[in-house]
Amino acid sequence: MIKKDGLLCKKEIINSLREEALELLSKIEIKEQTNSTNDDARESLKNSSNILSAHFAEQQSAGRGRNSRKWISPFGKNIYLSLAWQSDLSFADIEGLSLAIGVEIAKSLKKNTNEVIEIKWPNDLLINQKKLGGILIETSSGKKGNLEIIIGIGINVFMKNEDAIEIDQDWTSLENYKNKSLDRNLIAANLLNNLVQLTTKFKTVGFGGYKEAFESRNVLMNKDCEVLANGIVDYHGSVVGINDKGELLIKRNNEIINLRYGEVSIREL
Repeated sequence: MIKKDGLLCKKEIINSLREEALELLSKIEIKEQTNSTNDDARESLKNSSNILSAHFAEQQSAGRGRNSRKWISPFGKNIYLSLAWQSDLSFADIEGLSLAIGVEIAKSLKKNTNEVIEIKWPNDLLINQKKLGGILIETSSGKKGNLEIIIGIGINVFMKNEDAIEIDQDWTSLENYKNKSLDRNLIAANLLNNLVQLTTKFKTVGFGGYKEAFESRNVLMNKDCEVLANGIVDYHGSVVGINDKGELLIKRNNEIINLRYGEVSIREL
């Protein structure tokens, strides 16, 4: 693959991968344009026996976030990555997975900024209350009884105001808080190093092994919030922490309510 200036380069990414990642990753794919890297990852799971493969794109025409929201994906500016994982875990085993992934991404990106990268339950990464990136996990049962897991990640690296006209929330780019020159190939490799490590570590420790690290980055901790179901405010409460399943704990009056990923949304007051 001939490298074009400023674009992702498979060779450069591979050169920055740790030995473990090189051994476990069966495939690294980079497309200049695609509908969705999550769709590319799903196709890979469907048509190959790869245990772990990484799918990048310079631009997505139909990128999506949680609740089918559009993920803005300008060409050559950010990181759009999906990891396809043939796992022997069960659905119950992956409780809290999105939070653990958030921790690993935050650790990876910390090399590029002196700012604290926080996590908003269940899948957003923030700097100074502005969205830096997001995670979208999609799962299905495989043909051999295994669990097919797609880990979709979008990170704003060089996003500009003119790229983000359609975004309806506060956002930011890593470039705004960089502590050194940013190299998207190195950022991509660092993400893969951490995520591949997670696929082996999570089997052993589950979310419990990440709980403390998540709590130190939990942007909602001790915040008054409103809980929304189907976009409608259901009730108000105060966040008091997270449990071992990755459920957010909300105190309403004298009652503690457990919020599960995928069931509701939460918004800080």
